[in-house]
Amino acid sequence: MSGYRFLQFLIGFYGIFNPSSLEAQLKSDSLLMKGVTQISLTRQGLIVAANEQSSIFLLDSTGKIQYQFSPRRPARIHILEAWNALRVFAFYRDFQEFVLLDRFLLADGALAIDPEKTGYARLLAPALDGNLWALDESSFQLKKMDQQNQKTLFSTPLDLILSSKQYDLCFMREYQNQLYISDRLGKILQFDQMGNFRKKLPLENCEWFAFRGDEIYSVEKDSLSFFHTFQLRKRKFPLPAPAQGSLKVLIAGNHLYWIRKEGLFQMDLPVWLKNL
Repeated sequence: MSGYRFLQFLIGFYGIFNPSSLEAQLKSDSLLMKGVTQISLTRQGLIVAANEQSSIFLLDSTGKIQYQFSPRRPARIHILEAWNALRVFAFYRDFQEFVLLDRFLLADGALAIDPEKTGYARLLAPALDGNLWALDESSFQLKKMDQQNQKTLFSTPLDLILSSKQYDLCFMREYQNQLYISDRLGKILQFDQMGNFRKKLPLENCEWFAFRGDEIYSVEKDSLSFFHTFQLRKRKFPLPAPAQGSLKVLIAGNHLYWIRKEGLFQMDLPVWLKNL
């Protein structure tokens, strides 16, 4: 066996068991963009990222910027969702506004939330049927809203689900006709498409989550935890050393992306994640 093949063997064997393996050390991380605060993935596997100035970028598989959107009034983006095949969604909590961008990141303008109908939206996310999910902080209800006239279609009180005062609902996303809400001080909440509470998932204290096939995953203490939504099976894998400390980690194709205070980073998938 040549020296090169022996090194490959060591990487493949040792890398499965140790997050600080030879592979993690040999493949250095790459800073793609500075100041990135939000990230999402399109159905085509492209990355959509937002920075501190609330500009939104569409990146190709190499990290090159394809299109860019800059709003007239910069504000922090609290939720960025690109999974819809036709629209990219961005929610600005401070202004209580959201924008819908086409595949070229063009928009007609920001759309305001009507406080008389929606209340104060702590979280706002697109539903797959074209409507909106809103977490109304003023009434502490989960609402399904008609996007056109912002009429409440139905609502779910959350005070019985979260009886404790210790919670921090920070991210919300619909996937496969189910709605998921992360609690930074608790577990991920799962609701059906009618807003009925189903269960709490055993992924705890996560600020953000993503999906891969039928699994939802998030960061738990420098590990990447996966929970299969049908088989109800949880798996945990160590994060590569460069990604440790990040709260937002995304798998896209054969790459791993993560956000730290410096910006958005990318590296090839380690062996123990590539072979999932």
